[in-house]
Amino acid sequence: MKQAVIFDLDGTLLDTLGDLRGAVNASLAMRSLPPRSLEEVCAFVGNGVRNLMKRALPQGTPDEEIDHALADFKTYYAQHLCDETRPYEGIPELLTQLKQRGIKTAVLSNKLDSASKQLIEHYFPGQLDVVFGERAGVPRKPDPASCNEVVDLFGVPKEQILYVGDSDVDMQTAKNAGLTAVGVTWGFRERRVLLDSGADVLIDRPAQLLDLLAPEELIRRVCRAFEQRGFTTAYFDTKEQAAAYLAQETAGKSVSLGGSVTLDEMNLYEVLGEKSDVSWHWKGDGYRQDAEVYMTSANALSETGEIVNIDGRGNRVAGTLYGAKQVFVVCGINKLAPTLADALERAQNVAAPRNAARLACDTPCAKQGGDRCYACQSSGKICRATVIIHAPMMGTERYEVVLVGETLGF
Repeated sequence: MKQAVIFDLDGTLLDTLGDLRGAVNASLAMRSLPPRSLEEVCAFVGNGVRNLMKRALPQGTPDEEIDHALADFKTYYAQHLCDETRPYEGIPELLTQLKQRGIKTAVLSNKLDSASKQLIEHYFPGQLDVVFGERAGVPRKPDPASCNEVVDLFGVPKEQILYVGDSDVDMQTAKNAGLTAVGVTWGFRERRVLLDSGADVLIDRPAQLLDLLAPEELIRRVCRAFEQRGFTTAYFDTKEQAAAYLAQETAGKSVSLGGSVTLDEMNLYEVLGEKSDVSWHWKGDGYRQDAEVYMTSANALSETGEIVNIDGRGNRVAGTLYGAKQVFVVCGINKLAPTLADALERAQNVAAPRNAARLACDTPCAKQGGDRCYACQSSGKICRATVIIHAPMMGTERYEVVLVGETLGF
């Protein structure tokens, strides 16, 4: 079980955008400049208040004028911190749960230190152990200095700490400090930005963080859900352990691999090939339909025991439905989604767009870097069939879900 959590503030615990915009526009109005929209201010935040004000001012504004505008921003913001700011839904309950479980908590923000402390005291009094904002002489995030200071105060090994934030700056901070990076999707940045910046896992609701704190409980629950539906299951902490297990279980058999970034990241073609007759069209072998074992990954697994895949050509999902006597579906824990609806959402708006971008498809999602589904009708789309497997297919001797405690694939 994890022992500590470091949170970002703006966009993670609190929706502060309205009040930030109010302070920005108050400073701009003093200079007879047009106001900025909520969307513009959202794009400007993340690297400290001076950068926020610099971006809001006309390009080329002298440093001296930026400093004056920043001073006016600070004065106004200090008086209007809590006009529109609100905790995100589920955050107060999450902090209460963490307190009850004895989890150490901190806030690490690029917001002014005084404002950070004032906001935490107003909205979450006594709920957090450490609160640091921007301080003189301490580099801002993503520099890891302030994060490492928190780690030292906690006295907890880094592998037992989660860093939770909503921006690329936060994900970079976590990576620079050697912490597990948890991206939240309810904040100021899109999923694609978080994933591209190194997020180890994304969560869509605050309560999901509790499962990350005690992953063994989550894994037990997920395995039980699949086993109740008739699947067999296995769990391994690392991809190397999982690969060794799969090589043992398929030794001496003919194995066909379905298109999968996960399998590629695990080097399964090479590992399994030492003991088995392996074919994979990704390696130029052609697609084999008569193998004894079929192995692939999934776009999503629901915690209620369903497997979800979206496919374009159909050969990948076909193997999960018919032909092989044994089927292995191998997934990192990043593929887990709380419900079937969440799993479908993940397949459509996370996995499929990123695969389209990987394949350089002529689709809106690919052209936008795989950010989300645009429900297009493009001739190059790969979203042509969505398959939900509720239970092992009739005729299979073994249908196994293999979970790996790492981020793998899309």
